[in-house]
Amino acid sequence: MINIAIDGYAGSGKSTLVKLLEKKLDNRVKVLDTGAIFRSFAYAYEKSELGELNEENVKQFLKGISLKVEFIDNEQHVFVNGKDVTAFIRTESISSLASKISVFPEVRARYLVIAQTFARENACIMEGRDIGTVIMPKADVKIFLTAKEELRAKRRYEEMKLKNPKIRFAQVLKDLQERDYRDTHKGEASLKISENSIVVDNSEMTLEETADFCLDIIEKHLGMKRVVNITIDGHVCSGKSTIARALAKRLKFNVFDTGAVYRAIACVFDYMKLDEEKISQEYIENFARQINIKVEFIDDVQHVFVNGIDYTGQLRTERISALSAKVSPFGCIREKVLKLQRDYARTHNLVMEGRDIGSHVLPHADFKFFTTADEMVRAKRRFEQQKARGDEVNFAEVLKELRQRDYSDTHRDHGELKVVEDSIIVDTTNQNLEESVEFCLNKIREKRPDIKIY
Repeated sequence: MINIAIDGYAGSGKSTLVKLLEKKLDNRVKVLDTGAIFRSFAYAYEKSELGELNEENVKQFLKGISLKVEFIDNEQHVFVNGKDVTAFIRTESISSLASKISVFPEVRARYLVIAQTFARENACIMEGRDIGTVIMPKADVKIFLTAKEELRAKRRYEEMKLKNPKIRFAQVLKDLQERDYRDTHKGEASLKISENSIVVDNSEMTLEETADFCLDIIEKHLGMKRVVNITIDGHVCSGKSTIARALAKRLKFNVFDTGAVYRAIACVFDYMKLDEEKISQEYIENFARQINIKVEFIDDVQHVFVNGIDYTGQLRTERISALSAKVSPFGCIREKVLKLQRDYARTHNLVMEGRDIGSHVLPHADFKFFTTADEMVRAKRRFEQQKARGDEVNFAEVLKELRQRDYSDTHRDHGELKVVEDSIIVDTTNQNLEESVEFCLNKIREKRPDIKIY
């Protein structure tokens, strides 16, 4: 039976995360919304008219309270004295009162029995403040979710503004800071990172990206992931594409070409006769809603289908390459491609190369290689490539362009090129292709002797 604990700060997205994870895990686990239990206590106390929240009143209140959790059509409902209160507990006033009432030992004792009984009887995910430390200290996986304070407050502000247009950000931030203080100063039940928790900072992730990131963690820790993913990032002209293809051939894996996906999207933009001059956030968001992307390997060749049409034979023109560069920077397009990459990687052995594959796209890949080489060596390679195509080139200009590309790749707002902690550096300065590939294969043999190499 699987138990997954998710703790974290208010506004970090815990509640949404567990719902997404429940879906991604194919409903193999139930989600117990622990916050709903405290909110239900708070709602009942508010209706009790006992007045000031103090120890004596809380003890009196609990004598007349029976709280039960039931799942109806896979949705959690909380009953207080037989009444379903689920629809009444999501207001800010109830949320604030829940944080205060949860401090009382008698309330926590009631909650503890409910939560621990549920964990014993169900494969589950629980989110809250002390799940990994108190409720499920022996959980199979513990994740601690966090984000920058102002960003968390902004998320709350945007939610609350829909209900109350007069709400002010300064007040939301102040309330969140007070909530953080209360949550981290509750004695044994305080919000804290347990020794074996995995900290996930989602300040620069969407909630969908956070869910994919955490799913990778869960699958890896529980041995649910049976495929092998290899990432190759690196500097331009360091050999990453060539090494990726050679490695895939020796392993009989597929090479996932992300650039081809972006070019296929550009093909659709062109096919729909959309106007480049009108490209804007709103224009591209509307376009993105109209496309469905799928990747298939046919006779070991990657084909990209968009809205059911195979665009593979139309990807390599200068027109499509230029259009791809205009369309691909938009977040809605990147999110579509990112989901496609991660979904495919979850069920296939593959090699994926690029700029941020190991650092962002597949952060829990089995092997992360980072290719590099001396700047002058890389510039010479680029110079020789262009000469071989018949281009009139000047080495100084080639070197200048390479330096500009290096700077651009390492200073992007999203997807910047960087060496992550568990990267394996492949320096190709003094190695030919065969030597570089053999170096990578040896690293694979050392860690995973069960992987077959051909």
